[in-house]
Amino acid sequence: MSVPNQPRPESQWPVAAASRTWVKCIHEEKTTGPSFCRLFYNEFNETIDLVPADDVNVTARKVYDDDDTGIENDATYRSYLISMKDSDRLAIDSFHLNDVIGADLSLECNTKNPNTFHGMERYASSAIINIYSYPKVKKGKVCNDDDRRSPCHKRYEIHSRGCEDFGDVRKILNAIRNLSSLQHNMPINNKPIRYLVILNPFSGGGGVNSKKGAKYVYEKMLKPMLEQTGIEHDALVTRSGGHARDRMKIRVSRSDKESEHRFDDRSQHDKNICAINADTESTDISEYNAIIAMGGDGILFEIMQGIHARTDEKELLGKLKFGIIGCGTSNGLAKSILHWSGENYGPRESIFQICKGHTAPLDIASYQLANTSKTYTSFLTFSWGLIADCDIESECIRWLGSLRQDIWAVYRGILFRKKYRARLSYLPPNFADGVTGKVYSMPEFGKPLSNEWVTIEDDFIVFWACNVSHAAHNMYNCPMAKMNDGMFHILVVRGSCSRIQLLEMLLKLESGNHIQCRDLEVIDCVAYRLTPLSENSCNDLDGELIEPGPIQAHMIPFGAQFFAWKMK
Repeated sequence: MSVPNQPRPESQWPVAAASRTWVKCIHEEKTTGPSFCRLFYNEFNETIDLVPADDVNVTARKVYDDDDTGIENDATYRSYLISMKDSDRLAIDSFHLNDVIGADLSLECNTKNPNTFHGMERYASSAIINIYSYPKVKKGKVCNDDDRRSPCHKRYEIHSRGCEDFGDVRKILNAIRNLSSLQHNMPINNKPIRYLVILNPFSGGGGVNSKKGAKYVYEKMLKPMLEQTGIEHDALVTRSGGHARDRMKIRVSRSDKESEHRFDDRSQHDKNICAINADTESTDISEYNAIIAMGGDGILFEIMQGIHARTDEKELLGKLKFGIIGCGTSNGLAKSILHWSGENYGPRESIFQICKGHTAPLDIASYQLANTSKTYTSFLTFSWGLIADCDIESECIRWLGSLRQDIWAVYRGILFRKKYRARLSYLPPNFADGVTGKVYSMPEFGKPLSNEWVTIEDDFIVFWACNVSHAAHNMYNCPMAKMNDGMFHILVVRGSCSRIQLLEMLLKLESGNHIQCRDLEVIDCVAYRLTPLSENSCNDLDGELIEPGPIQAHMIPFGAQFFAWKMK
């Protein structure tokens, strides 16, 4: 996890510019508090505090040099420095820098003045500093697992003398952005940062207009938060299964005329979709800085397979950043990333991570089947046996949401239990393989494995190879998995396990305590091969049904960069 552990030195705060800029706090469009205040950086709490000014005569206030000469003798600043060590008794308002995703300046014009609309800033009725903040809302006096990030924006009206020259205000805004550890402040190669958002409007099972669906979350959360952050983006609404995968392959540009013609020929429903899509399908994905998936894990699976089919896959995975916002049924990767980042589970929390801009490497895996030349890229889990049957066979009751898998687990695992025979070969982890990022080269099917491999042949009930900690938002299946530990963690339950023991494991799956059950084995490895010896078994990769038969995989450490940030 890439964490900005370096301290935020006070020298990053433009003390002189802040002392020259006098502001009023605005709550519900009304100014409150003392006549004028100053914004100062609290290095102890890492907050920006609104401190009352001692001198009420604004026109006679002392003007400091840019190098802060004289500021240390200012009465307000001296008392403020003392107060920072004494419960901040002077601050009448504050915001924590870790909660900030953006800051900007807005001019609210007087519509009665005809000169207002000619770009003449001095005619603006007021200039406002906007701080876009999403702190965790505490329920009671102590933070708990149910706390969620909620918008708590700050608006500070600038005194009219500060509006004559916004140089000081710009210094303050830049300092707030830098101290907030935002990673998207500067354009890359003189080009603005631009993301591609791909959303599945039918994810989650609640329909297109569901308040938990991707389209609603995009309109109400993601779109405004990206605007507050200052990130440009294109949005693509998928129309059918495979659309996201095909979008990864498109490289040929289309003219605006062709796009308009395509728009006019569609139904009204498709026209509404195109209103969001605009002309996003004509831009090659290599021209974006990040791809954001909105939906379940399936939409990201399509994206990864589409990139895998390209000849420049390695370059794209090294260049692009990835984000996922859980709007589906399971949302395993979204939950895993939030868990590693110390955040609670929810779409706004995932968007918050994206807006902060920090990334961390995620291990991905490469899968190969014996019965086909097709290969896959995986980021979540591979299951075979009971878990795969619960995921695939329960599609007939998908309308029940995540409850469908619980019901099928009782049906297939307890009431009508099935055993699955297979031969498992795995390569135990080596310190260098797991930490330094070495990629193991898999042998071809049919060729003998080296002596380093361990082989097991037995009856199994559960075979579950995990890349991440959560296979679903309510399924803490692999507590020991890290974001980039370079290993598979294979959960194995053999056929000798009793129904009572199996039921105990399933009941403890949400809390992660199933790991302590005696009939559960955990095999750590950097590569494995599974050869099914039973008929009527299926391969389930990242929640998607793939071709049956023998399969093998190896880990690709640090294979992709995902938005993730763990606060200090």
